[in-house]
Amino acid sequence: MQIKYRQQLEHLIDSACLPATCQISYKSVFGAVGAYANGQIFMSCGTFGVAVKLADDTCALLMAEGAGRPLKYFEKGHVKRNYVVLASATLKDRTLTQNLLRQSAAFVQSS
Repeated sequence: MQIKYRQQLEHLIDSACLPATCQISYKSVFGAVGAYANGQIFMSCGTFGVAVKLADDTCALLMAEGAGRPLKYFEKGHVKRNYVVLASATLKDRTLTQNLLRQSAAFVQSS
């Protein structure tokens, strides 16, 4: 597992103050690291950046606003549905990032 990617995820998750009911674990995913809330992947980090899993309309809105872009694990791979790679400016907005992480963890629990 890529330690630097896991550390990025841990830092973001720690600052998001997810509900205590979310048991967080980490696994390797296509050369990246995935973060799981109660066994459901909700976030990943790799050479592509940091991606969160959200509802299609939320992903589309973030991409339309320039706050993110589609996730592809490989250059010639397919676009992962329900994921958005957060832009650097989005990640610098701590409040927005925390909100998106909480939304993502809740989204995968309701799916």
